Amino acid sequence: MKENEQKYLVYWKKSIGGETLKLDLKDLKDKVSKVFQNESNNYKQKLVYNLLETVKNNDQKEFFYIILKTINKPKEDYKELWEYLQKNFDIMPENIFVNFAYTLIISIMSTYTGE
Repeated sequence: MKENEQKYLVYWKKSIGGETLKLDLKDLKDKVSKVFQNESNNYKQKLVYNLLETVKNNDQKEFFYIILKTINKPKEDYKELWEYLQKNFDIMPENIFVNFAYTLIISIMSTYTGE
């Protein structure tokens, strides 16, 4: 990947206590797509609709509640996404929420199958 392309994938970066937190849109898309690929289209459509409503209302708390409730299933393999979200997005600034949210929503939609 060219340097210019890589530069645009990291949308936000911040160092706290010697640790770098960042919003890497490609990494987020890859992790979300991986965990939602085996869910049914109906399930994903309902989830996407609910998430879009929270973005429209700029309700970050409800958005994260829905996502965390969705991936807090012991039988499914959401552990990697859970750890990624917990590590990188617990102190996300409000001004990047929309980009984060739409990246996550589009990543879920990219896994729709031709059922």
